[in-house]
Amino acid sequence: MAVLSTKQQVGSFDSDNPLLAAMAPYGGRIGLVVAFAVAHTLLVLLSYELKESLNAPALMWPAVGLLFATLWLTPRTLWPAILATQYAIEAVIAALPPEPFDVATDPFYPLANAIDATAGACIARWLIPDLQRVRMVQALRFVGATALGAAIGALFGAWVNVKDATEAVTFTQYLHQAQIWWAGNWLGHLAVAPVVFCWVSTVRYHHPTLALRSRVELTGLALLLVGFSTYVFATSDRTISSLLQMPTVVTALMIYAAVRVPPRWVAGLFTLTALICTYLAALRMGPFDRPDIFARTGELQTFLASIGVICFALAVSTAEKHIAMQRLREAEYRYRSFVELSTEAVWRVELEQPMPVTLPLDQQIAWLRRHAHVLEASRSYAQLDPPALGGTPLPWQRERAWSTAFEERLGTAALKGYCLDGLRFAVDIQGRSHDFVTSFCGVVQDGHLLRIWGVARDITELTELNARLVREQERLKMYARQLVNAEEKARRSIAIDLHDGIGQTLAGMAMTLDVARQHAPSDVVLLVDEVRARLRDVQERTRQMITDLSPPGLYDLGLVPALQWLAVYMRGHDRLGVELDADVREEWIKLDVRVLVFKLVRELLRNVVKHAGVNHARVMVRGDELQLRIEVSDQGKGFDSQIDMFGARANGFGLWSIADRAQEVGGHFTMEASLGRGSRFELVFPLKGSQLPAASDRSYPAGSQA
Repeated sequence: MAVLSTKQQVGSFDSDNPLLAAMAPYGGRIGLVVAFAVAHTLLVLLSYELKESLNAPALMWPAVGLLFATLWLTPRTLWPAILATQYAIEAVIAALPPEPFDVATDPFYPLANAIDATAGACIARWLIPDLQRVRMVQALRFVGATALGAAIGALFGAWVNVKDATEAVTFTQYLHQAQIWWAGNWLGHLAVAPVVFCWVSTVRYHHPTLALRSRVELTGLALLLVGFSTYVFATSDRTISSLLQMPTVVTALMIYAAVRVPPRWVAGLFTLTALICTYLAALRMGPFDRPDIFARTGELQTFLASIGVICFALAVSTAEKHIAMQRLREAEYRYRSFVELSTEAVWRVELEQPMPVTLPLDQQIAWLRRHAHVLEASRSYAQLDPPALGGTPLPWQRERAWSTAFEERLGTAALKGYCLDGLRFAVDIQGRSHDFVTSFCGVVQDGHLLRIWGVARDITELTELNARLVREQERLKMYARQLVNAEEKARRSIAIDLHDGIGQTLAGMAMTLDVARQHAPSDVVLLVDEVRARLRDVQERTRQMITDLSPPGLYDLGLVPALQWLAVYMRGHDRLGVELDADVREEWIKLDVRVLVFKLVRELLRNVVKHAGVNHARVMVRGDELQLRIEVSDQGKGFDSQIDMFGARANGFGLWSIADRAQEVGGHFTMEASLGRGSRFELVFPLKGSQLPAASDRSYPAGSQA
């Protein structure tokens, strides 16, 4: 309903209390209580004017509508102040002349009104927890809440009337009193509460359809309602000589207003009409003037309450329809913009006759070719199908690349609800082949395929860039291999130069010193011995450099002899016993792979020395014509205490570097490690260009997460 607020906050006020939020600029809580006191005083005085006499029942009590609205739209912490203000105002006005104040009954009338408004506000808060929706059901719940609250207050108010009577009152008379009280208070709710609700709500700012269309039309409706209400009710002659004297004219004008103007203006027009009709009826004028006070009061209240309920519900229903239509237009506009202006190709395939999904596959393909048509498509779809912008439905043709691709995978699509993702096809556009990746989504209802949505993206540029990237990566790998080969050649050349040049020179110097020592005086022997010791250190360091640059036997004898030498070297140099188990034919292994395997095995054994905390490791080498498999394992501390092994270090490769080096030649690196149970590392290299088997779950290629 239009009696709604937004979930915004105004200052420090909660948006669930729109009346308090509206009064925030005017003093907040204190300003609200003062404004309520002034408005309630005026409405109470007006309510007395709407009675035929002071002792007669009220035709309408608008003050209770203001009290109900104030309680509903304010926090419960303010209720005591508002109720105390209401009671004081009504009690003071009741004590004013000309009638004397009856202490036995007059204090209970304000209490009955308070019970009415409080009960209605509690019921409304329960029935309408969300004040943001413009809904017909919200309006009906509001009407029900006010009716129930008025009924609860009427039970107590009628009892006060019975107590005030000087003569005995029957139960039937009590029911009459309760009905008149209930109708008068409910009519007061309908006349005042919707006006307060609508005008303190900010929901109209969020829905343009709730704006007033024409001030001229509103002014004309107001003048017509005032004029006809006065004309119909201002005569004391009950003889109707014209259709314009009938109350149905007022009803028709209010119904027209409910259809044409927003709910807040409908509420205002009804309040104006109800006040005019009630005031004139209190003067014993109008079409409902009957001798019996209960009859004429009941007819008037029924007439006005019917107009109020019907017109308010109709106004809210009309507003709800307008908002729904506006949202539908906005959704359609967004949809059209998305489909027609999308940079991706989007199309909708409709089936003239829904296809049973239980048909055999060949019959499904024939059904699609016979009954499927492209009924809607974006501008980008014209790249796939140039006639798409012609405006006529396009049949499902096998000549279309996307339909051919879908038909070829129809069996797979049928198992997935006729949905496919990542389907690729090629289309020739202006003499150039374009690659598209597409997704299809079928709509299946009651076992029948109704339509298929398709979305395709041109990935030609991305494919070309990816191919170029792959070529550049291959080129970089080739350069890297060339650099590695050049480095190995340089290392071997340096090792040979060191061995044949500096090594031989050092050996000759050692022999010369041996001869010199034999002929040296005793005081020079010590000096010669010191030089000989330093020369032996230089020779040892030179041999280590030669060994690091070019391991003995690696180039000449093969991988297995080099690994055997490495095992001996690690035992003597690092005190690590290496158990070598090798079974491979050397002619199957290329030189670059042989050198790389040796270096990686050496690096893994050095990691064992540094991190495993054991003095024994095992190296197993197996190979055939297709692949070479190397395994390095130990029973040391395990991997968890060796996380730093994955970091790049100045004196080693690190496990990531080992994986990278293996991948450069098409190899594969895996590892197994657990705390306290050692580690196992495996290297697999393809031989003769064969493909490697799929990687296991414990594979750690470059850049992955361990």
